Amino acid sequence: MFSIMKSNLCILAIGLFAVSAMYSCTKNATPTPPVHDTITVTKTDTIKLPPPPPDTASLRNGLVLYLPFSGSFADSSGNGNTVAGEGGATLDYDMHGYANSAFKATGAGERLIVSNNGAYKVDTAFSISFDFMMTSNAYFTGGYDFSGLQVFMSIVDTSNGNGPTFDVGMIFPGAPQLFGFAVSAATPGTACGSSVGTATVVDTTNLTPQLGSWYNAVCTFTKGTSSVYINGQLMHTATNPNATDAVFCSNAKFVVGGWWNGGNSGLENLRGKLDEVRMYNRTLTAKEITYLARNFQPGSVKTNPTVRTR
Repeated sequence: MFSIMKSNLCILAIGLFAVSAMYSCTKNATPTPPVHDTITVTKTDTIKLPPPPPDTASLRNGLVLYLPFSGSFADSSGNGNTVAGEGGATLDYDMHGYANSAFKATGAGERLIVSNNGAYKVDTAFSISFDFMMTSNAYFTGGYDFSGLQVFMSIVDTSNGNGPTFDVGMIFPGAPQLFGFAVSAATPGTACGSSVGTATVVDTTNLTPQLGSWYNAVCTFTKGTSSVYINGQLMHTATNPNATDAVFCSNAKFVVGGWWNGGNSGLENLRGKLDEVRMYNRTLTAKEITYLARNFQPGSVKTNPTVRTR
């Protein structure tokens, strides 16, 4: 009995030792190291950038006169130049067929006079842009005033023809009549009381416009260099190193469709239409010239549109 109990005690002791050892082993064992995961969070934001400015944005820079002929003769440059029609000046449909959207002249003295309120002036650089269409050929009957030639636009003292800054159109006598651009230079001896400058930069092209065809013309003057672009294509450039400044007289006015009042100047008026008349006090860039001629091909654009309303 004793031995049995002794054995049982021994077994119990061993059992307790085993439990204690097991407990001790478990408690003091090196714990399993924690698992660390690296998580990268990427946040994607969609940022909308403003679009680049269009090519037309720069066409407001230096714009001193703009006649879009959108139902009136009014200046849309923002400079408030006063425009008055003379000789029965009217509006007609444009190259796209929109009514009252182009200036029309028959050669009977119709023209527009833009009174200068100080907004436009000329010195070493300026540009003229316009769309035009002729309905009859220019002709020259002789005489000092070049009667029969078609002046599209000019800056001149309309009361006496003095102090001309420029004129553009079918302005040079000879056959065939060619498109030309002439600038009077402000050299010593050139006075506002003279009808011809002592030095003149003349730029003429080999273009004889087709009747009924619309064209875009851009004429630039920069320190004695004058250039003519037709439908965005450079036609001719001429340079006079002694004519870096153009004449500009206080009594001169911008004339659309003609020239001054005297002589047979009624015969020097446009016979056709003009549209999108612009004047800048700077030289237009090649990119701007291309944009202004965007509706035209290098050749002429001939249209017989159906009259529409806006």
